[in-house]
Amino acid sequence: MAKRVLWWGRFDPGYSRNRVYAALFRELGWEVDYFFVKAWPRFGDVEAFFRGLGLRPKPDLVWVPVARQRDVAAACRWARRRGVPVVFDPMISAWDKKVLEQRKWKAEERRAKKLLAHERKLMAGPDLVCWDTSCHVDFCAERLDVPREKLRVLLTGTDEQVFKPVETAPAADGPFKVLYHGAYLPLHGTEFIVEAARMTQDENVQWDFLGWGAYKAATEAKAAGIRNVRFLEKVPYVDVPKVICAHDVVLGVFGTTAKAARVIGNKVYECMACARPTINEFCTGYPPEAKDCKAIKFVPAGDAKAIADAVRAYRDDWANRDAYFAEARAFFEKHLSMRVIKEQLRGILADLGLEKR
Repeated sequence: MAKRVLWWGRFDPGYSRNRVYAALFRELGWEVDYFFVKAWPRFGDVEAFFRGLGLRPKPDLVWVPVARQRDVAAACRWARRRGVPVVFDPMISAWDKKVLEQRKWKAEERRAKKLLAHERKLMAGPDLVCWDTSCHVDFCAERLDVPREKLRVLLTGTDEQVFKPVETAPAADGPFKVLYHGAYLPLHGTEFIVEAARMTQDENVQWDFLGWGAYKAATEAKAAGIRNVRFLEKVPYVDVPKVICAHDVVLGVFGTTAKAARVIGNKVYECMACARPTINEFCTGYPPEAKDCKAIKFVPAGDAKAIADAVRAYRDDWANRDAYFAEARAFFEKHLSMRVIKEQLRGILADLGLEKR
């Protein structure tokens, strides 16, 4: 009989990371069940009782997905009463977001200390906690006091049914096209991308922005009057690969926050899956081979000139564009693909005694 994983909380099953992991569970032969908390996440176990969750077949594992700190305690209570292990996949720390990334609170403030203590308590509940990079594993061990034996790396990946190379018409004699796509998060450093674009206004380089988010308006304001910047109209999720493949190079993360130095952005997985090279600030969570990959150029955080220079380096060698495209896709398949992440997930389940290695 197939094993069952129960995804617990108030989450979006269509979010890329959730889609990837659910698909991988199914590839491993697992059934994926969902319990969507409707009322108060803090008391999700009580809601589960009244909604008859206990009448369903007992799961072999409870999975609390991305950023659902509010669901962890209730999920752990419900699972413990039934002898079911719990894995939490936070991806972000609530304390990190408030204090280090958004800088809304100072670490010494009472509310920040209270949030940190609360998050430490939540992280102690699950049997294992998964993070998207080894840098985040280090952060969780050092700042959130989770023992390293309870921490695992599980790369983010991308939906490979959507993000894959798309044939585009041969490029005419036009500008070299650079793309940012994303949610305009502080860690992305879009202000530095805008400044890099300003430096190349007279160099036949087109800088396009696709996406939406809290800092989009601020980015648009910074870009006002820059001739080679465009903000593209929103497209359906399934059409994003077409936009990626209509560009030569895709940009990643350049922010100066601590979190920016700990992530491999979704956009990196997506563009390399689509066979496009990328520019990013360095994160030790990248596979070691990334430093030798010609389809990735690493630049210092917050350095607009370095971004512009990396774009120029690609552009000036664009007679070899097909080699860059091929290397981007090859690196993705070898180091960042669902095949790789599937083996990471299998290892996590094996550590819980739920899979064979």
